Amino acid sequence: MSLDVNILPSDYIDLSIGDFRSGINKRIIDKLVKRVEKEGNGYTPGMGLPKLRKEIVTYYKEKYGIKDIDVDNIQITVSCLHGAFLSLKSIIKSQSDEIIVIAPFFPSYLNLIAGVGAKPVIVKSEAPDFALPKDQIKNAVNRNTKAIIINYPNNPTGATISKTDRNFLNKLCEENNIFIVDDHVYSDYPSTYKYQPVSTDISHQILVSSFSKTFAIPGIRLGYVIAPAGIIERDGYYNEGITFSAPTISQFIGEIILEEPDQYTHHIEEIGQRGKKLTNLLSTSKYFASSKYLGGLYMFIKIPDEIKDVDLYYKLLEDHFHVIVAKGSDFEYSDRYFRISLSTEKDALFKGMHKIIACVDYTLNYK
Repeated sequence: MSLDVNILPSDYIDLSIGDFRSGINKRIIDKLVKRVEKEGNGYTPGMGLPKLRKEIVTYYKEKYGIKDIDVDNIQITVSCLHGAFLSLKSIIKSQSDEIIVIAPFFPSYLNLIAGVGAKPVIVKSEAPDFALPKDQIKNAVNRNTKAIIINYPNNPTGATISKTDRNFLNKLCEENNIFIVDDHVYSDYPSTYKYQPVSTDISHQILVSSFSKTFAIPGIRLGYVIAPAGIIERDGYYNEGITFSAPTISQFIGEIILEEPDQYTHHIEEIGQRGKKLTNLLSTSKYFASSKYLGGLYMFIKIPDEIKDVDLYYKLLEDHFHVIVAKGSDFEYSDRYFRISLSTEKDALFKGMHKIIACVDYTLNYK
């Protein structure tokens, strides 16, 4: 899946990327300008601004009840993926080490695993609910397993993890000395089960997230890691030769946001409303009645069984209807499914969905 979407013709509707292009809240900009005028734009400490790290500690203690953490458990990074890479690098020791991922999953996880020299072990959840495949996970664990990556709500499906499943993962990892790498960039979005880390104890957890999705500002590239202090120390060592520190201006923005985070999350309710409305729209179609919004920023939609040639459907959807979606194979799943992003401009999103529905009859009658 490519992010090079700006080269599309103007009449195309791109539903493939979870991007936000609404700009940065003027309130943030005004405060940022004053901050830069006062403090400049020099390097920050490699681990990030102390105040920002303290604010993240407070946020996670108050919101999720995480215990026994302080600034030594926090590293500021250039995006969530940057933090995940550094942390995986810190726990992988040999090429025989394995990391379990649950399909469908965000494509970059495979890049991360390859980049740290480990082996991916893929287990698959099943439609329509994409529940955690506990038996598969348990059977995949062996002496080479070092981590299990989870994503909440899942990208692309929107599926979430129940309290029972969190307890299962927590016990499994404690008993086998495995880390949970918890990528929860969508944790504030609507979901079947409200987000909570698998445990309030981070001794066997690596929590990674960013400001991109919760606050609709992906372009500032600001993420963070919460992990045992030893991992954070090693993360810092590896990061010395990569970025050293996240951009100072981005960290200033992070501090400004965390002073009053609820002021900058109004888009999340809108995303949830779009998911509900699209579910209602799909329910009126005889072809997509079973497809529904499960949570998060995306919908994972099944191409109806009446269409035998899914490649033809995708070709006609793009060439005739000028709609771009992300195929299931991008997420190590069947191309019978595709992902759409609810962050697309509203009119374009609903126009695109009508075209997705219309393309079924067009494909079935195509000569």
